[in-house]
Amino acid sequence: MTHKERILRHLAGEPVDHLPMIGGWIMGVRNLAQIGGISVEQYLADPLAGVVQANRRLRVDGMVPYIIPHELEEMRTGSLQESHFAASEPEAVLERAEQIPASEEAVRAKHIPDYAGLEAVYREHFTSLQAKLGDIALIPNFWQAPANFSLYFEYGYEAFLEATALYPEALERIWWESGVICQVHNEIIVKLIREYDSVPMLFTGHDICNNAGPMCSPAMLREYYWPHVKSGLEPYVEAGIRLIHHCDGNVMPLIDDMIDAGFSGFQGFQYECGVDPAELRMRRSPHGEPIILLGGLSVTRTLPFGTAEDVHREVDYCLDITDGGKGFFLFTSNVTGVEVPPENIITAYDYLYNHNPQTTPPRQTTCHRPPALEIDPGMAVVR
Repeated sequence: MTHKERILRHLAGEPVDHLPMIGGWIMGVRNLAQIGGISVEQYLADPLAGVVQANRRLRVDGMVPYIIPHELEEMRTGSLQESHFAASEPEAVLERAEQIPASEEAVRAKHIPDYAGLEAVYREHFTSLQAKLGDIALIPNFWQAPANFSLYFEYGYEAFLEATALYPEALERIWWESGVICQVHNEIIVKLIREYDSVPMLFTGHDICNNAGPMCSPAMLREYYWPHVKSGLEPYVEAGIRLIHHCDGNVMPLIDDMIDAGFSGFQGFQYECGVDPAELRMRRSPHGEPIILLGGLSVTRTLPFGTAEDVHREVDYCLDITDGGKGFFLFTSNVTGVEVPPENIITAYDYLYNHNPQTTPPRQTTCHRPPALEIDPGMAVVR
């Protein structure tokens, strides 16, 4: 069974020899070199090849377009410093909204003047990534698929959050424009997923929550944001392509809104924030299928601080709540940091690889979440 066949059969609810595993989000040059069985010098000579080699050694079936550390001491990816937005004011959001064209046609003409050129860019993306992965299946990942909630990257958190309170109608207009643009991009991506016979799954989503919950009220998002996400994602839902939402923080108050917008799976459930994947599995997708779960491996507790037994327990928990792994793809809850012992990553993937869902009898468990680990409060976690 090829990697792609395994993923496709699993998505269709058909028997597989072992449950599919996803890779691509591992930090740390030393970690990747150790997992890949190569020297640090070999890794640094060709970091992309080193990342693919490490994931191949983990025997993953698919890869989300990957994290590639290029420097020996590189510890994280992505960062937003609020100090960079000291001069930003919420009125900038209002001014931007006032400049948006009045019709969808005008928005498309302004932002997508060269449709053929845009399609060519996406086509190159698909062909080049898959060529680099070889027989490992590409799991398409486009963060820009839904309307852009993450305006804090442009205005900073303070100005953006003030705007959600002062100018929600202006934000909605920006999100409407974003949704119109997204729909055109998504129509092209759907076309190419079909043309290249890629895995009918898309990994996307914006960070809308912190550890306590949504950055702004669910009611505000329901009125002003989610309708434009839903319209932009329609091409995927109509094509039967499963949409997986990346979930940082406590997303539980937004799960039903995400599903209504078109999402049918989740990645990144953080146990420590109160996210309960067992509860997620009680929902159904917009087409009625079981919810897909990508994850299971906590990058803040189990992987950095746990034992092999803790790692096994966390994988077992995901198997329990998914009735033996139905709709479950092993992945990490976020990018694993340099503080994660490579042995724990290898242990997790080896453990699931050797689990045969056809011959392993169901275990009698209580389906409780893995217990909290005893962690020294002085040990910092780099995210």
